[in-house]
Parts: sequence; C-alpha cells; structure tokens
Amino acid sequence: MQIEEDFLASSSVRTDINFGSIFNLQSSVETAKKSKFENSLKLSKLVVASCEWFKKPETKTLLEDEGIEWTNQEVFFNRVFGWQKSFGHKMLKAGKLEPSIITKFKRECTRAENNGEDTNRSIQQLLKFAKQEESGNEEASVSTEKTFVTFSVAKDGLNGDTGFSMRLTESGIKISGELESEIVNNKIQSLFAEMKVMIERINQENQ
Repeated sequence: MQIEEDFLASSSVRTDINFGSIFNLQSSVETAKKSKFENSLKLSKLVVASCEWFKKPETKTLLEDEGIEWTNQEVFFNRVFGWQKSFGHKMLKAGKLEPSIITKFKRECTRAENNGEDTNRSIQQLLKFAKQEESGNEEASVSTEKTFVTFSVAKDGLNGDTGFSMRLTESGIKISGELESEIVNNKIQSLFAEMKVMIERINQENQ
C-alpha cells in the first residue's frame, strides 16, 4: 500500500533502518538468480547448435582426420562440456523448447515472486513446466525451491529476543537473522557447507 511505502521511506524510519538499501540488495539477489537462468537458456541454444554441428558428416570426417573418437552424443557432452548424459539431454531439450513456453514459465515465476514466493528458476523446473503444458494440464505452475535441510532458533530463546534460521535449498544456503554466539554460528555454517558439497556430489552422481 502507498501508506506503507511512504512510512518505510520516511526520514523518521530511515534514521533507524535504511529499508531502501535492504530493498536494493533484495532486488540484486533476485536479479542474479534471473541472470543465471537467462544465461542457462542462452547456453541451451548453443548446445542445440553444437549438437547439429556434431552430427554433420563433415564434422565426423574432421574428427577422424584428427584421430578423435567421439563415438556418440553422450561422449560429446562429456568431453566438450564435462556433463553427464542426463544433464546434457536436459540442456538440449531446453534449447528446443518453443519461445512461448519459456515466456509463460518466466511470467509464472514473476507472478509467484510478486506474491512473496521463492520460485525455482532453473532448467529442470522449466522442463517440468513444459511437460505439464504439453500434456494439456491447465494448472501448469512453477514450484518453490526444494529445501534439503533447515535449522532454526525460536525467538525469546537461546538467541535472546531474536530468531534465526538457515536453509539449504537448490540454489544454496539462505540465512535469516543472526546468531549471538560466534562459535555456534561458525559450526552451523561449516556443517551446512559440508552438506551442500555432499548434496552437489549426490546430484552429480545421479545425472
């Protein structure tokens, strides 16, 4: 509401907390997430073009002349991009999607984000959305990020009068609040960092 915007922008409030800086940082985080997704989309288009090049008879001849054995598309994905079979095919599928599907997915993400939801802008979620659309599902929607691990401290408890929470999601570690104990904070940070590496390793093995 306008009255709320005016209140947060007033000098009396800004003396204690600069909400403008908070909103700018919040916007920067969202922009970075969107930028990563847009770059993945651009990459998927280049993957399609590179696969078409790989399939050309002329390319096969060039590879044979150089003594390079890329026997199939899966080997090509692995040797050139460092990807396993399943991830390479996901990028290829994304690169072949109709622009209208991609636009609709991004609009749904924006709508959900405007409602305060933490959406999952990713190639994997885009493909799920596209599959729903193609099957004629009128309720095709975006989903929020998957959360793997959570840790929280209630208000008015061990952390004084402020609460604290930490989540490990598909896009990384997210923190709300601040722990009073630096020792506890460092241990929790270290534990979540280890779990993040473990989950990334598991995801790579399942690709």
